[in-house]
Amino acid sequence: MKKVFLVTKLNTTNIGNQALSMELIKLFTKEIGKDNLYVCGRPIGLYAYDMDKLIASAEPEKLFDKWADAVVKKFRSSDRKTSFKPGVEKFKLTRVSAVKYEGVKTFLRPVKRMLKRFSLYDKTYMPRIANINSCDVLIYSGAGEVSDNHVFLRQMLEIRIAQKLGKQTGAVNQSLVVNTDTFKKIVNLVYGNMNQIVVRGAISKADIASFGVDINKIMVAPDTAIRTIAEAGGVKKKGSVGINITPLLKYEWKDVEAIVGKLRQYNKEIVFITNEPLGDLPIQERFKTSFNIDALPEPKNYMEYAKQLSGFDYIISARLHTNVMSLAGGVPVIPIEGMVFKTKELFAQFEYPIPAINVNDANWVQAIIDSIDSMEKGNIDFPAYFKNVLVKHKEDVKYNVSWVNKN
Repeated sequence: MKKVFLVTKLNTTNIGNQALSMELIKLFTKEIGKDNLYVCGRPIGLYAYDMDKLIASAEPEKLFDKWADAVVKKFRSSDRKTSFKPGVEKFKLTRVSAVKYEGVKTFLRPVKRMLKRFSLYDKTYMPRIANINSCDVLIYSGAGEVSDNHVFLRQMLEIRIAQKLGKQTGAVNQSLVVNTDTFKKIVNLVYGNMNQIVVRGAISKADIASFGVDINKIMVAPDTAIRTIAEAGGVKKKGSVGINITPLLKYEWKDVEAIVGKLRQYNKEIVFITNEPLGDLPIQERFKTSFNIDALPEPKNYMEYAKQLSGFDYIISARLHTNVMSLAGGVPVIPIEGMVFKTKELFAQFEYPIPAINVNDANWVQAIIDSIDSMEKGNIDFPAYFKNVLVKHKEDVKYNVSWVNKN
């Protein structure tokens, strides 16, 4: 069995990220055994690398490789003896009630990068690169961070470092939303040298291929959160609908009023739901003041959230993982596209009978209202969908991990 160094999100306020990470860890543990697996979060200690410098460079790939070469040279000069150390770092799900000084932390992050810009990597990174050097393959589970930002830059640099240390590399469980030409070139460099790439839909696959990556390296498999099994004991409350709309989207409040009004025509009990309680807190409060709609009690983990979702007749949501976890529990959804195309591509992959509804489309409110009518009138055979269609896609999740010992 290969020794796997798995990077996934382990520190978050997002319950959906917990679901995809924990279900991915279960799959890898089953595939290769716990003695061959080390799981950690995003790289800490690589602060000296600046997006602006990369974007300003006439040859960004050469600059990027220069950074990776310098890190590898420093590590090798340390003459540190390494042996693989399996284990899973502790997952930290930060609840709204526990968030303190978050604004200060957000302000300090770029300051920290600036203060440490003269160090190739700091001492906190040494154990991590040592374990990378002792593994056979580094695998990156991207969650929601694969875009033009510092987090993705540092992660791509770490993957390139692993490649230069002679390790196999791969990416799983992600959609790619990369817009700048510079980042497209870096993705082509880093992902082009991977052994396997597993994305969540056809749009991401086509985009990566358009950057220059060999399309034969790219597979499509569902987000691992679809494997979530709700805890026993969930109570089905007939006549209730869960609803979510996020502050990240552009819409007018009268649009939300029209949707809520339609649900109330059917005498539905409406509850605000979210897998990102901190990010959606302003909208949650507005639902309460505008409509007297309460929110679900904040769950302690993703399994409890899945149990809560299992009690609804159906869900209307702009949160990708609320939609995915609802389907996992057999609850139909009216999916709203929350981030460019992530929901669209994943639900197309699921062969879901209601296409993701984009708020940028002129008729998006009417599309939701029509979908509510379809739900209430039973126009879609959801029992058949869950039994005959989705069950096959749940099995396809295995392709996120089954390739590891075949390459």
